[in-house]
Parts: sequence; C-alpha cells; structure tokens
Amino acid sequence: MGGGAVTGVREPAVGRPAAGSFRPTLRFLGPVDGRDPAGPYAIRTGQVLRLLTRQLFAYPVAPAAGAAGHRPVPDVAAEMPTAANGGIGDGGRTYRIRLRAGVRWSAQLVRGVVAGDFVRGLKRTAHPAAAAVRPALAAVVEGMAEYYAAYDEAFPDGVPHAPALAQFIRFNQIEGVRAESDTVLALRLREPANDLVDILATGYTAAAGREYDYHLPDSPELHGSVPSAGPYRLARRIRAGGDLVLEPNPVWDPATDPVRTRPATRIDIVRDAAGASLDPAWSFGVASWSAAGSPPVTYGVSLSPYLTFHPAAGRPSVHLAVRRAVACAVDRAAVAAAVVAAGARHATAQFGLLPPGNPGAGDRPHWLDVPESGDPGYARRLLAEAGWAEGVRLVVATPPGGQCAPVLAALMASLTRANITLVPAVDGPADLTMAEWSPRWAGNTGRDLLDRLSCPNGVPASRGGLRVEAVDLARRALREGDSRTAGELWRRFDVAAMDDAWVVPVAAAAWPRTVADSVASGSARWRGA
Repeated sequence: MGGGAVTGVREPAVGRPAAGSFRPTLRFLGPVDGRDPAGPYAIRTGQVLRLLTRQLFAYPVAPAAGAAGHRPVPDVAAEMPTAANGGIGDGGRTYRIRLRAGVRWSAQLVRGVVAGDFVRGLKRTAHPAAAAVRPALAAVVEGMAEYYAAYDEAFPDGVPHAPALAQFIRFNQIEGVRAESDTVLALRLREPANDLVDILATGYTAAAGREYDYHLPDSPELHGSVPSAGPYRLARRIRAGGDLVLEPNPVWDPATDPVRTRPATRIDIVRDAAGASLDPAWSFGVASWSAAGSPPVTYGVSLSPYLTFHPAAGRPSVHLAVRRAVACAVDRAAVAAAVVAAGARHATAQFGLLPPGNPGAGDRPHWLDVPESGDPGYARRLLAEAGWAEGVRLVVATPPGGQCAPVLAALMASLTRANITLVPAVDGPADLTMAEWSPRWAGNTGRDLLDRLSCPNGVPASRGGLRVEAVDLARRALREGDSRTAGELWRRFDVAAMDDAWVVPVAAAAWPRTVADSVASGSARWRGA
C-alpha cells in the first residue's frame, strides 16, 4: 500500500469510515480496460464506475442479514416504489419514482442529479455498447423497442459520432419514459413487470448528465471529462497504457448514498504493480455479473455448467429416456468441485433452471429425485427400458477456454458410471453442448434466463427448447404483482421446464471475474452494476 498522497482535494469530514478502517491510499492492480485481470487483487472497470455513477436502484456489496437472495435497494430513488406509496399504479403498468434530495454532480457549477439525467441514461442504452440490456428494456418499457428501431434505422452502420448521437437523443423520445419534474421519473410499461427494479439496478441505466452528450459511450474521453455523482471522481484523464487515479468527490454526501462508502483519500489503479503491495478490491465488489470480489454465497450466480441437447433424427439425444438418464446420472457434487478447482469462488449442485436467489428456485420434478452424487443405477434402468441396455455414446460440444477441460472431465467420469460415454465434438453434429449462462443482473434474473434458454441454439420450443407451457408460466410469473403467487409460478415453471430435460442444469457457480458474454470488455460507463 502506498503512502498518503496529496490530491489537492480536502475530503469532507462526513462519511469517514470508523477508526482503523480508513486508509490514505488504496492501490489496485488494473488493467482498467476490462481485460482479464491478473491475480486476486485486480479491479474491474465496473467496480471503478460504481464509485463514479449513481443509479435509481443498486445492489449493496453484501445482502442484508436474512435476505432471500440479493435484491436491489433504493440508490438515487428516495424509496422503493409500491402501490401503497403511489409509486406503482394501473395494475403495475405505471411507475412514479421519486428522487432523493442532495445527490449532486461534481460539475464546474455544482448541480443536482435530476430525473432528466435518468431519461438521458435510458436513451443512451440504444448504443451498441449496451446491447446486453436492450432485450429486457425493449420488452418492459413502452416505446423502448420503437426507440431502438429508430436508432438502428438512423445509424445502420453502427456507432454514430458524438454530436449525431446527442441530436438523436434530443429529438427522439421514448413514449413510456419522461421526467415529470426534476424529482420524479415517470415510466409506463408494456405490461406489468415485477423485475423492473432489478433491470433499473444495472449500471446500464445510470444517470447521465448533460456533459455525456459530448462523448460517445465506451470512449476514453467520456471517463476523463464527465462529472461524477459517486464518492470519488477521476483525478486524471484515462490515457492509453496509463494508470488511473481516483480522488474524493467533494460534493458527495454519504447521507444521500445508502450503497457506497469512501474508505480512502485516494485510489490508484495501476497496470504494473512493480513489486508494490496491493490492497484487496473486495470492498468495491459489484454483486452482479461483473463482480470481482463478491462474498462466497449463491446469489447472482451463473448456471455453470448446464447441458443443452440438440434434437436430431436417428441420434440418441432425441429420446427422452436418454436425456433423463444423463440428468439422473451426473455427479453434480463432483462437477461443482471441478468448477471451484477451475477458478470459481463458490459452486453448488444445481437441479433446476432457476439459480439460488430467484423466486421459486429449489424445486425439481419427481423423476429427478436423486442425490447430488447422482444415481447411475437408476440411469442405467432408464436406458435399458428404452432399449439401450449396453449404454449410449453422445457427442458433446464445449466452448473454447481452458476452464472447460477439468469440468468436462468430471462430467465425463460421472456419466461413465451409467454406461453413458461422452465424446468431445471435432467435426460434424453434436448431441449436446456444455454451456454457461451468466445473468446480466443479480436478484430476479428469470427474464434473462428465459430469453437465453427458451430457444437454445436457435431451436424453437417445440423442437428442443423449453416447452411452451413452461415459457407461458414464466411470462405469467414476470407479470404477477403478488410476490407469493409469482414465486409459485416460477416453481411450476422450473418443474415444467425440466420435465422433458432438453436443458439439464448441473452446477451453479459464482465466478470472481465473470461477465456476460455480450459485455465482456467491461469498459462502457454503464457496465458496472
């Protein structure tokens, strides 16, 4: 850890951590451009942005004691909107989100964060750097899909220059999004959506001040020129190959920020530690898909791995008995241990599609009543009854990457006990794929799971994806306003989705540096939850 560096900014007395926990300077190992960090002390760009940006709702670093899963809390929103406080109306289709007072931008002329800043932030999600959140917002917010279509028509070649993007944002409105006043953001939804707060808690929807109009998302100029609303601000412009220095934001008031803290007068993020001691980045962890130091509990976790079968005439994988035999034979405990050995911070056996922390998670169909170590004898009986007494040979495709090898080995070894031989795909068709799903947000991630898995590999639900009945249950669960009823619908979804075993979950894991595939670079301003 470095010494107490002078930054030229006097830190306000308010908000200083308790004696013994405060440090003059924190030093983290970069890089800040989102490449794979080296070692446990690396800090991702998403963590940096968490200290600079504010959202309507946000995820605390650790869940509240006794909380079921990891859920958002109000950030710039003054309270969680409900029907009782007037925040939710029209049967769940309208939201009025009141903003808390005292949240300010560190601009040259200090001003407050207003509802219009969140309107601008939502409009900027049309940019390709926010492609990951587009499907959810388009499905939920009235007029969002049409706004995205207009953007794609205006900029068919992809990314516009900054003035063109600013003009587009100014002259194109989203029907269901408006600033009712500086202190109230009004949203109208296409249909009730009980995961709206979870989606709004992603970093994609962070407030964007008017200075953002001068820069493109995902640009170095953006990070070095716009004001901060969080506990720190950039003390130095980001330079290619250079370090990054954060200093206290003098207008940040901890009384207006229930999520973030400021444990140091300066944060250095360096690309080359040069033998210097470094600090753990855990206190700045983002408990979502970009988490770099989340505690080892199962919230916001990925299905890692799961198996998805490909129906093909004449192949064993087209038969229900084979798919169920695989689901019953696999030693989930051994695979979870292999996932941890491959680098996950935590992994557990997973029987259903809904990871821990989701409403309705934890149930499974009656035919899958097997121990975590699997039941190879039962699997062999299923195969024998269907005419495969001598066993089956299945071709499995795997994604690239060294982490897959030990996990695949554990999977192959456990299935061998049931006379199921897995052969890695080389050329030609595969019977199944070993894949991973990482949620784009924490908490209620059912919508993201459904979008990704309802038609795996482009296969319609009637020919190998989730069955139509399961998809219908999930859609009803997302619209349901009563949390208990929604949980029951999700439970029924999980059982129905697993019944024909086209998708077979194996383990749920929390990876220390995992991000969703479409946001792997981790460098856009909204990529930190």
